[in-house]
Amino acid sequence: MENAVRAYFNGEGFVEVTTPAALMFPNLDPNIKPIRLSAKDLSGTSSDYWLHTSPELSMKKLIAAGSGSIFQICPVFRDEEVTPVHNMEFSMLEWYRVETDYNTAIKDSVNVLLAAIRAVTGTSVATTGGSEFDLEGPWEEITMNEAFKRFAGVDAFNREDMLDALGAKGKREALNADLEEIFFRLYVQSVEPELGRYRPTVVKEFPSFLGTMAKPKIDEPELLERFEIFIGSLELANGFSELTDPDELERRMKKVSLALARDGLSGARVDREFLEASSRLGRCAGVSVGMDRLAMLAMGADTISEVIFPFRVGEDR
Repeated sequence: MENAVRAYFNGEGFVEVTTPAALMFPNLDPNIKPIRLSAKDLSGTSSDYWLHTSPELSMKKLIAAGSGSIFQICPVFRDEEVTPVHNMEFSMLEWYRVETDYNTAIKDSVNVLLAAIRAVTGTSVATTGGSEFDLEGPWEEITMNEAFKRFAGVDAFNREDMLDALGAKGKREALNADLEEIFFRLYVQSVEPELGRYRPTVVKEFPSFLGTMAKPKIDEPELLERFEIFIGSLELANGFSELTDPDELERRMKKVSLALARDGLSGARVDREFLEASSRLGRCAGVSVGMDRLAMLAMGADTISEVIFPFRVGEDR
C-alpha cells in the first residue's frame, strides 16, 4: 500500500521528505491535543518538547525554503485519541502540492486512495461496514452546509437552529457553549455518521471557525477552502488550500493555545518561525490521510486494532 502511494507521488514529481517527530512548538489545531515530553541534554538540563500531531509545521517550512511539492509517511501522536478508529500513535501520509488549491488536492486524494486500494485488493472496490464501495465512482461532493441541512435539518451557520436540533435530542446543555462547540456536537451526533454511508463522499467548504491553517474563500470569506473524504462513514482524508497570512494564522493559533490552557495543557506556544515561513509559502494545498484507516478500508476491518501492531493505550500487554 505504501509502495503504491510512493509510486503515485514520485510519478507526480513530488519529493519524499522526513522531518522530526519531537518539536519545540506544538501543532495547534482545534479538538486535537498534542503530547508533551521532557528530555535532558548531556549537562542534565531538561527541556520540553512536543510530539507532532502532524508533520505540517516542518513540511511547510521546507516549502517556504523552496522544496517544491513534497510528501511524507510518518508516525504521529495525539493525546486522548483511543477509540475503535483512533489510536494514540498512528501512521500519517501528508503531502503539499505547490501552485494549486484544494480542488487539485481533492483530485490527488481520490487518486491516492484508489491507488492504495488497488494495490491491496487488486480492484477499485473496498468493503467496510458490510458494504462495498467502488472508488472509481460515482463520488458525491457536497458542502458542509448542505450536509447539515440534509442530515440535521438545520443551517450549519445558525446557532439557534443548531441549538434547537440539539434540544430535540436532549442536548440543551450546549446552551452556553460557543458556536464552534455547538457545531461540533451536532456534527458528531447527526451529520458525521451519515457521511459517505452509501458512496464515497467529499465534504467541502467548512465554516471559517473550523480550520486553523485553512484559507478562506475569496468570494465567501465565511467559508474555508477545506474538504474531508468519507467512505462508509470513515473519515480518510482532510485537506485545504493553505492560509499564508501570518497575522491571521497567529490569531487563530493563539486561540487554540488559550483553549488548550483552559483544558489544563499550558505552555503550548505559537511557533514564530513557522509564522515567518508561512508568508513565503505561495499558493499551495495540503492533505493528510490516516494510513491505518486506509488499511482498515483495504482489508475490510472494523477497528483500527485489527491493522496496527498489537499495542493500544489502556490495554493489557
